Amino acid sequence: MRYLLWMTLYQVFFMHKAIYHVVDEAVEYAKQAKGQGTANFVNAVLRRSIREKDGLALPADPVLRLSIEYSFPLWLVRRWHGRFGLEHVTALLDLLNRSPEFGLRVDVGRITGAAVKQRLACLGIDARDGRYVEGALCVDRIGPLLTDALFTTHLVRVQDETSQMAVLALAPSPGNLILDACAGQGTKTGQIRETSPGARIVAMDLDGEKLRTIGATAWLTQADATKNPFKKGRFDSILLDAPCSALGVVRKHPEIRWRRREGDIVRHGAMQREMVRALSGSLKPGGRLVYSVCSFEPEETLDVVNEFVEEGSLVLEKSLPAAADTPWFLSLPHVTGMDGFFIARLRKA
Repeated sequence: MRYLLWMTLYQVFFMHKAIYHVVDEAVEYAKQAKGQGTANFVNAVLRRSIREKDGLALPADPVLRLSIEYSFPLWLVRRWHGRFGLEHVTALLDLLNRSPEFGLRVDVGRITGAAVKQRLACLGIDARDGRYVEGALCVDRIGPLLTDALFTTHLVRVQDETSQMAVLALAPSPGNLILDACAGQGTKTGQIRETSPGARIVAMDLDGEKLRTIGATAWLTQADATKNPFKKGRFDSILLDAPCSALGVVRKHPEIRWRRREGDIVRHGAMQREMVRALSGSLKPGGRLVYSVCSFEPEETLDVVNEFVEEGSLVLEKSLPAAADTPWFLSLPHVTGMDGFFIARLRKA
C-alpha cells in the first residue's frame, strides 16, 4: 500500500493526468487487494494530500528539507551541505535535477565544428561550442543524431567535454606508447588516436565484451588495473579514468543517487589508490599518468593524488589551461554547469 500511495501521489503531483481518475484507480486496486477498510484509508490519504498539497509543510531542518524537496538521500545532502554550505548545496541539487545537456566530440581532422553544427540544426538539435575543448559541442538532445551519417560514420561521438579534457591533459605525442588503463568501450582510446595518430596505444579493461567493441584502433588487453600485468618502465604515459562513485553524473543517471551508500565513496577511493600504485610502476622515468574520475568527492580526487605526491613517487603537474588557480582540474556542476569531474596529471619522479 505504501508503494501504491507513492506511485499515485507522484502522478497527482508531477504528471498531467486526471487527478480523480488516478485516485479512483488506486482506491479500486486497494479494495481488490486488501479490502474495503484499506481502500477507505488510501482514499482518505490521497484526497487530503490533494486538498493540502500546496500548503504541505516541509521540515524546519534545512538538510532534511532539501533532501525531501530535491529528492536526494539524506546522507548525501548532509555531506554536501557540510562541504559547500546552504546556498551552494541548494544550487547544486537544483542543477542536478535539471534535464542534462549532452557532449559531442567532433573529429576535427575530418570535419569542422561549424559544419557539424549546421547539420545538427537541420536535425532540430540546438548546439553550442564547448567551453574548453576545440571540437567539443553541447547539445540539448541526441536522439535524432543517432541514425544520422554524422554518428554512423564516427564523425561525431557522444562524449562529455570534461571527459575529452582528460585526453587533452595526457598530451600524447607521435611514437609514444600509451596505456588506456580502464578503456571500457574505447571512447577515450579513439580520442587519443584522433589527436595523435602516430601514438601506439594499448587499451586495457577487465570487461572483455567492452574491449571487443574497440576493434583494431589499439592493442587490447583484458586485465585488472589493480593487478597491473605490464613490466616496469614500459609506458610513456598512462590514462587512468578510474571506476568511481559517479556522483558527478547524477544529472544523466538519476538512479545513482539511490544506488550509492556513503561507504561506496571510501571503497572506491581505496581501489583507486590501488590502481595508481600498480600502474605507476609501468611508467618510464619522467612518464605521465593522468588520473580522472567523474566524481568531485575528496576521497576519490585530491585525497588519492595527494597520497602519492606526499610519498614523493609522483609529482603533480599543471595539466590544463582551464585549471586557472590549481594544478588539477575540478568541475563542480553548480559552478561550471558541466558534469562533476576531476583531472590530475602526475609525473613519475
